[in-house]
Amino acid sequence: MTAKKNMLSGKPIQYPSLTPGLYTYHTSAESENQFRLHLRVEPDGEGILVVNAATVLHLNRSATEFAYYLIQGKDNVQIVDEMSKRYEASREVLMRDVQLFIDQILYLSRQNDLSPTATIGFEPHTFNKNLSAPLRLDCCLTHRVFSTKDDAELAAGELSTDDWKAILTKLHKAGIPHVVFFGGEPTLREDLTELLAYTEELGLVSGLVSSDPSLKNSAVLLPLIEAGLDHLTFILDTSQPEALEGLSNILDQDLFTCLRLPVRDENVDLALLRELRQLGANAFNLLAGGADSYFRVNQLRHLADAENIPFVDDMPLTSDPQAADSPATIWDPEIQPVQQLLIQPDGSLAESAESPDTYGNLVREDWTNIWNKVLHQDEI
Repeated sequence: MTAKKNMLSGKPIQYPSLTPGLYTYHTSAESENQFRLHLRVEPDGEGILVVNAATVLHLNRSATEFAYYLIQGKDNVQIVDEMSKRYEASREVLMRDVQLFIDQILYLSRQNDLSPTATIGFEPHTFNKNLSAPLRLDCCLTHRVFSTKDDAELAAGELSTDDWKAILTKLHKAGIPHVVFFGGEPTLREDLTELLAYTEELGLVSGLVSSDPSLKNSAVLLPLIEAGLDHLTFILDTSQPEALEGLSNILDQDLFTCLRLPVRDENVDLALLRELRQLGANAFNLLAGGADSYFRVNQLRHLADAENIPFVDDMPLTSDPQAADSPATIWDPEIQPVQQLLIQPDGSLAESAESPDTYGNLVREDWTNIWNKVLHQDEI
């Protein structure tokens, strides 16, 4: 889940900002309410807080300070003591806001099925901000797909498990709170469960984009969830007669699931979206299956929006280098921020899964150097 949280509105007093960096916290073993926090403090004083490696909150300056002092082990009274030095607000207001913040953390730590994009307000996922690091990076694990006949050729150059773990460690140290694994078909990697478990161990939020029908088998899906998978975008071609068979085995899980539906002619309509919502789908992503389907996608979006049917539009598109044509999203900058950066199967940071132009390779290079190339690309 990604959310925007605004707290105290009192006027800030001139006081040094918190030191930018990454801070972590885990409740004591004796605590009744168990949770983990990872806080990234930005140079401007705002922050990004990850709760239980499952929820990403975007915090304003005062909420960032609440989180910082909580991580330092201070109780409510001590937090109010610190905040009263920094803001022109009464202790009563400060105590109320501190308790509200902690209650929110406790609430989120107990929830399943949380959206990867919004629950408390909405902040788009975008790289068009001068951040110390992206808010999310998408990891293209492989170009392999189920239909390919050149599996070995497409697998050539893929990173090893240890290489991906080294990259994930770099992303964690850079303060990146959220990764999404995709392909190709990422479940063709035998180490997917291991990579999810390592991502969970680091405290990162993890997502998966897949069309693997075997995920309808709970014996296949449950190990991924138990390893730490937080949200799933499942590609469902409803033009296939067997598409809905076993789908409830995915939608019944405590896992936020967005269904990505290729739209061709009349295979997707509002009645189908309603049916899938009743089955347990949390959100949808509609893809135009061809040039003649764009109008149909826009029409369905308009009808669905009127019924408050939710959509998730910033998950990465799967890549098939051998495909002559593939569905594409309708891009609208008002509702769909551009996903600009991803990690290719060989570890290169680029703007698309097959782009020959890259900013560097995360296996061989330091994150800071690569990110500086991204921030200053207009100067190159």
